[in-house]
Amino acid sequence: MVGAVLFGGTALFVLHSWLGLGGPRVAPTDGEILYDAVVLSAGLACVLRALRGGPERAAWLLIAATVLLQAATEFFWTVAYANDPTPPYPSPADIGWLAFYPLAASAIVMMVRARALAVDWRLWTDGLIAGLGTAALGAAFVFEFVADRTSGTLLQEAVTLAYPLGDITMLAIVVGVIALTRWRPGRTWSLLLAGLLALVFADIANSLQTTGVELSSEDWIAPIYLFGAVCIGLEAWQPEAEPIRPVTRSSDWQELIVPGLFALVTISLFVIQYFGAVSALTAILSAATMLAIVARLAISVLENRRLLEAVRTDPLTGLGNQGGLQVDLARSCRDAAEEPVTLLLLDLNGFKHFNDTFGHLAGDEMLARLGGQLRQAVGADGNAYRVGGDEFAVLIHCGPERVDELTKAAAEALTARGEDFEVGAAWGGAAIPSEAAAAETALQLADARMYAQKESRRLNREDGPIAISSARVGA
Repeated sequence: MVGAVLFGGTALFVLHSWLGLGGPRVAPTDGEILYDAVVLSAGLACVLRALRGGPERAAWLLIAATVLLQAATEFFWTVAYANDPTPPYPSPADIGWLAFYPLAASAIVMMVRARALAVDWRLWTDGLIAGLGTAALGAAFVFEFVADRTSGTLLQEAVTLAYPLGDITMLAIVVGVIALTRWRPGRTWSLLLAGLLALVFADIANSLQTTGVELSSEDWIAPIYLFGAVCIGLEAWQPEAEPIRPVTRSSDWQELIVPGLFALVTISLFVIQYFGAVSALTAILSAATMLAIVARLAISVLENRRLLEAVRTDPLTGLGNQGGLQVDLARSCRDAAEEPVTLLLLDLNGFKHFNDTFGHLAGDEMLARLGGQLRQAVGADGNAYRVGGDEFAVLIHCGPERVDELTKAAAEALTARGEDFEVGAAWGGAAIPSEAAAAETALQLADARMYAQKESRRLNREDGPIAISSARVGA
C-alpha cells in the first residue's frame, strides 16, 4: 500500500502537473492532497526501513521523523493556506520546512557513522574540502543572488535567506559524503543522496522564483520535490549499503584530484572577488576551503614522511634497518669530503646459543634491549642500525679522536651476561673517505675486518694463549 501511494501518486501528480492530465476538472486542493499523501508514504517507507533494525536503525528513525514532519507541514499548509490567495509570510509552515535542514543533516551524519569503518584521514579531508568548496560555490552563485534581491521586514528577509543557506549546507554535505565514498556511492547511497539533491534543487528553484526570477511555470517545481521523496522512499527498500572502508593507497595524481580541483574552484572565486563584490560568507567559505586544502597537503607530507621512516626502521629494535643504512651511507659518502664518517659493523657472538637455549621470544627481547643500549651508547654522535638477525651497524659522525671511544662503547652496549650465557660483539670499521670513498667499498672493508676479528676470537678460544697473541697482532 505504501509503495502504491508513493509511486502511483507521484506518477499521477507528474502527469497532471507536466502534461495536464485531468485538466481543470482537478481542483488545486485535490493536487495538494495527492502531494501530501506521497510525502506521507515516503515517511512511512522510512519507518518500515527503520523497523528492519541494523546499525542504521537510529539514522533511519531520524530520516523518517524528518520526512513525516514535512508531510505534516504540507498537510497543515493545505488545510490552512491552500485556498488563501495571500498567505502570511513567514507562516508557521516555514518552521516545519526549515526544520528539514538540521534534521536531515543530523540523519546523514548518523548514517555515515553507522557505515564508516575506520575511514582514512585522506577521505575525511577530501570530504571536508569537497563540502567547503561546494558551499563556497553555492554561496557565490545562489546565496548572494537571493540576498541581493530579498526585501521585506527583518524577519521576512531572515526566513528567505535561511532557505538557500540550508540548501547550500545540504548540498555541501551530499558532495562531502560522495567524496567519502571515493566518488562511488553505489545504488543505496545514490538513491538517498539523489533524493536530497532533488529536494535541494527544487528548493533553490523555488527560492529564486520568490526573488522574482521567472524560471518557468510553478507547476514544474512541485514534482521535483516528489522525485526527491520517491528516491528517499525507494532507498528504504534497498539492502544495506556497502560500508565506507579505509582508503587504499592510491597513486599521487589520484590523491591530488580533490584538493587540486577545489583549489582551482577557490582560485576562481577569488578572481571573481577581485573583479566584483562578493559577500563575506563567500570569502569565508573560500578561505576555509583553501585552509582545508593546505591542511590536507601538509598532513599528506607528514604521513609520507612517517611511511618513509617506517620503511627505514627495524620494528623490533626501533633502530634503522638495512634500507635506512644504505640510504644514509650513500648520503654520507657524498658528503664525506666536508664531514668524514666512520662505518662500524657489529656481529653478535653467543646470541645463537642464547636463542637456542631460551627460545625465540627471549631472543627478540634480548635484541630489543641490546638495540636500545646501542642507541644510547651512540647518542648524538651517530646513527645505529640493525641490518640483519644479529648484525648491527653504526655510522659515527664525530671526529677521529673519539672514534675509538665510541667503537668501544658500541661494542660494550651489545654485551650481556647471565647464567649459562654470554653475548658479545665482534666489530670492524672503515673510515670514509680516507679508507673507502664508496658505500660498497666501505661495507666490504668493514665486513672483512669484522669477520677477521670474529675468526681471531674463535682461534683464541680453540688454541689458547698462543692464538691470543697472533689474534691481537692480526687485528
